Amino acid sequence: MMDALTRVPLSQRAAQALLDEIANGTWDVGDQLPGEMALASELGVGRSTIREAIRHLVARRVLITRQGVGVFVAAIDAVDEWNRLAELAAITDVVQVRVAIESRAAALAAGHRDGTDVAAITRALEERNSHTDASPADLAVRDIAFHRTVVAAAHNPLLLALFDTIRPRLVDEMTRLLELLPVADHDAGDHAAVVDAVLAGDAERAENLTRAHLLGIATALGALS
Repeated sequence: MMDALTRVPLSQRAAQALLDEIANGTWDVGDQLPGEMALASELGVGRSTIREAIRHLVARRVLITRQGVGVFVAAIDAVDEWNRLAELAAITDVVQVRVAIESRAAALAAGHRDGTDVAAITRALEERNSHTDASPADLAVRDIAFHRTVVAAAHNPLLLALFDTIRPRLVDEMTRLLELLPVADHDAGDHAAVVDAVLAGDAERAENLTRAHLLGIATALGALS
């Protein structure tokens, strides 16, 4: 039985308690943790505290979340704090590059998309949003494939070439990002809203929505550091 936690900071103490239980063999690598309510009851804290603790351990690669399934043990030892911060910084750098490329591409796509582009974007969006329960690696491939269709619709060869040059890195970092920040309920809606703006020919809205979505990811990553 895990000891109830009564002192602050609760989220840090809860994370340490979970880490101790993993180290003691309560759960092995690959095991699914009990639900938030069960853990909250066991530790004598609120569900919000448990969620913060889990996010902390996901960021340190001890836990991994699977959307719609649960939280699983990924490793026994936590990633060193400095390595974790460096990794978060690397992902954030990629997101910032995506802001520069994709927000402008969305605006251009709104003005230059043709029938072939519309079909490709619509198909890629459906493929992406219908597999939100896929593994982070699979979802990352689908997500970046969708964003590529928007960039392609800009009909700027240099912009597309730049995107394709860094595409493997984008998939890698998106995979890690999805491991740290599982797809939220609004995520599919964010992408659909961008597509609606592109198809409606609203360049300003398409650009602003894309930028806001990606900067929101950057902000969420910053909260993990």
